[in-house]
Amino acid sequence: MSKQFLINGKFQKISPFDRAFQYGDGIFRTFVVEDKKPRHWKYQYKKIVEDCLAMKIKPPKEKELLSDIHSLFKTKKKTVGKFIISRGVSERGYKFNKDIVHNRFLIKTNMPIYPKASFKSGVSLYVCKHKLNPSMLSGVKHLNRLENIIARQEWTSDQYADGILLDQDGHVIECISSNIFMRIGKIIYTPKISHIGIKGVTRELMIKSSAQLGFKVKESIFDLNKLLEADEVFITNSLFGVLQVKKIKKRSWQHQGLASLFNQSLESLNT
Repeated sequence: MSKQFLINGKFQKISPFDRAFQYGDGIFRTFVVEDKKPRHWKYQYKKIVEDCLAMKIKPPKEKELLSDIHSLFKTKKKTVGKFIISRGVSERGYKFNKDIVHNRFLIKTNMPIYPKASFKSGVSLYVCKHKLNPSMLSGVKHLNRLENIIARQEWTSDQYADGILLDQDGHVIECISSNIFMRIGKIIYTPKISHIGIKGVTRELMIKSSAQLGFKVKESIFDLNKLLEADEVFITNSLFGVLQVKKIKKRSWQHQGLASLFNQSLESLNT
């Protein structure tokens, strides 16, 4: 059996006392590895550090994570990497010792195969009935993703690429596994992540790319009706980059070339 994961740089078993397993006490980030190099690593590591600090977990050293990637990813083909940083091992109960040491997990999986039509003509989005609740860890990619799991069970067909998540007031927040943007004229809007949601790496890069391509970027609060009035809608994540949305409910959009420009811009930001 080929190695598909490392724990603290080694191929070993996980303890059931690890707090990631017991309580979801940790953070994670998913990224593309190509030619043995993690894509947009500078931004990925920055997010890992920020999320660890938000959880009051001591962040792992960058050289440790890069060493793990070098040890696990041996081929040049495009693959998916996922780091999980848990608070560490403790006895049963929410309390933990101050000297607890974090554990780092690196998982290697195959790159998803996205239909060529998704990039050529766009994708359709489902509007989830489940509404997100406020969180003190807004913006952090922590391991407690039960709301996303519940929402993803709302549809089973392949016609939807992702599902739009709204908050309790009906404001657009994000999609289940991606961030969302809309263009109205020369302004690119994305939901303001202040009390709910995740700040993905590609979201950050999309904001940067938008400015470089001559668009004004606004993080704002808007509802589904405003989204449906947009000239274009996009979704983003670290695996597929940027995809144009072609349909939400009964609203359809013709294919436009801006998503391709954004993907090209993301490639230029790859470090």
